[in-house]
Amino acid sequence: MTDGVPRIREVCREFGLANTFFVNLGRSTNLREWLGKGLGKTRSKLNDMEAVNLIDKIGWRRFVTETLLSRPVGLSFIRELQALQEGGHELGLHGGMDHVVWSRRFKELPNAVLEADVEESHAHFERHFGRPAGFSSPGFYSDERVMQLVDRLGYRYNGDAIGGLPRRASAAGRTLSHWTIPVTINGPRTVPFLEYHGAIGTPDEEVLRLIDEHLRGKDFVVLYGHPCYEGVRAGLLGRVFRRVLDAGFSFVTHRQVAERLDGGERLGAVA
Repeated sequence: MTDGVPRIREVCREFGLANTFFVNLGRSTNLREWLGKGLGKTRSKLNDMEAVNLIDKIGWRRFVTETLLSRPVGLSFIRELQALQEGGHELGLHGGMDHVVWSRRFKELPNAVLEADVEESHAHFERHFGRPAGFSSPGFYSDERVMQLVDRLGYRYNGDAIGGLPRRASAAGRTLSHWTIPVTINGPRTVPFLEYHGAIGTPDEEVLRLIDEHLRGKDFVVLYGHPCYEGVRAGLLGRVFRRVLDAGFSFVTHRQVAERLDGGERLGAVA
């Protein structure tokens, strides 16, 4: 929010385009989850050679400060997020009130706990930013419970998928009223594309060549990332945006994609 988002806004302003930002209103670090029983997962993340861990992204000093203070992310930057909306960008909701718990213990969460967590975050979002159209789960950890909850709360789409084209969400053998809008350009597992290539040291020119390959023959692409990584490397991000525009794509928000789908329109070449 302090380093990445302002730079992304500047790149978007340069090209005259809008993006969708999924906002974590709760906290992004949790000392109890990093230690104790979660220590094995912590070591695994720190040793992952295909991704950049949170400490490397934000630095030890900021990581320790935020972990000890346990401040909510989105709720600490209400005005800055409202300014994004005022600039034409879309805000969606990103999980509940604790990103780490969701990412690490999602399958263990009782239904009542999961529902209360999302409903609390949803209420905060509505109070400050209006009714959200979109929802995305931390780490893409999602299931039919989330799909049904998102549908009940009146969302128009979720972003909890990798690959393919937009399609109606489903749960318990039935088609739901909202859409699933997938990420189409990413690294291995659920690692963001630019972050993965940064982690393995791919030269920028090769990254751009690979972007060209991903765009070739496509009518619909979604690239995702995190402001604390892609945002602070806004020079490369701007070159990617230029590549996408030069390939004939127009930028649209996820809400606009859902609106077109609801209206039965063809998406055309959109990113």
